[in-house]
Amino acid sequence: MNKSLNFTLSINKKYTVDKRKRIRKSKEQEQKNRKEFMQLIRPLLYSMVLWFVLLSILHIPFIKDYLREIMVGFTHYSAVLIGKLLFLPVHDPGYPIIRYADFSMKVILECTAYNFYLFVFALYLFARWPLKNRLVAFAISVAIIFLLNSSRFLIMGAIGSSWPHLFDKVHDYFWNILFGLIVFLIYIFAHRRSGGLFAPGIQTGADQKRVKEH
Repeated sequence: MNKSLNFTLSINKKYTVDKRKRIRKSKEQEQKNRKEFMQLIRPLLYSMVLWFVLLSILHIPFIKDYLREIMVGFTHYSAVLIGKLLFLPVHDPGYPIIRYADFSMKVILECTAYNFYLFVFALYLFARWPLKNRLVAFAISVAIIFLLNSSRFLIMGAIGSSWPHLFDKVHDYFWNILFGLIVFLIYIFAHRRSGGLFAPGIQTGADQKRVKEH
């Protein structure tokens, strides 16, 4: 009877100790995973902070005026040139107006996508990838933003010419969402290629340790 009771107590004690060990290891693993995740996501947070700082600097009056002259002029003439190369009814009545058929649009700073150019700069500056990967991803992102933004004027001109009542809704919502989504997808793609946070099959330290143990 005593032997049976002692054996039962011994089993219960061992089970309790093992359970406590498992709980402690689980908590330690959660803390480790959280730390690894923060190390991976920290560059993105730094990018957001730098982006806001750069935007604040560029909104200083005399800097913003200079930026407006450069970006509006560049965007205006680029959109007109691409429209003419595509044989579309695009005309240049004079800076900063673009005319598509009988519909006129004024290019302003907010239409130049300058904030997205700044965002991809900040994004890839802090990315934890090889320099070559960052430069390639940045160049691709800038090219896509440029082509998309130039095409936006042509598409919006066609919409304004045919369905003027839809112009503001499409301009205010669709394009901003699309630009943000494209930048995010480019970042994920580049990050996967570099074995980052979004890479398929990425392993934490504990996962790698289990693999070695097996």
